Amino acid sequence: MKKLVLLLLCVSSIATAQSTLKLKSATPIEGEDAGYSLENSPNTNWILKSVKALESLDTTAYKSFYAPEVKFHDNQETKNLTQNIGFLIALKSNGISVKFERVAPIWEYVHKTKNMSSTDHYVISYQNAVLTKGDKTVKVVINAVDLMKEGKIKEEWLVYDTAGILSLFN
Repeated sequence: MKKLVLLLLCVSSIATAQSTLKLKSATPIEGEDAGYSLENSPNTNWILKSVKALESLDTTAYKSFYAPEVKFHDNQETKNLTQNIGFLIALKSNGISVKFERVAPIWEYVHKTKNMSSTDHYVISYQNAVLTKGDKTVKVVINAVDLMKEGKIKEEWLVYDTAGILSLFN
């Protein structure tokens, strides 16, 4: 699974470098495993809605997007939903606001295993967030990969620079 996530991160980096190319709906990918990419899907829309809930720092709304047993991998640190919500509470209680300038590119990769017995749905996105406390603003680019199962986010991998965010807590 880790190899697949690393592969998806590499693919997403290449896609960013070729950002002038537009993803085509249901583009088949050849190889031992099979899959295709979707530029727009119910899952990409789900992620965009979850970003809006994060912006509002509404923990109840935010939790509704995730499976109860979701695993978060924040810069390779594994967390559960309660720990993730704790970070949102810390932002709010410290007077830090969150705004996403854009979430793009964003696409869904539908992966079918070698034997075609199962399908995994990953939403890959680059999220440009602005965190503000008083007159201090920090911009953060977040690389996100979300595993979707049964209409919820089941697992999430995030890579971003934490230094600027932590400076807002001083």
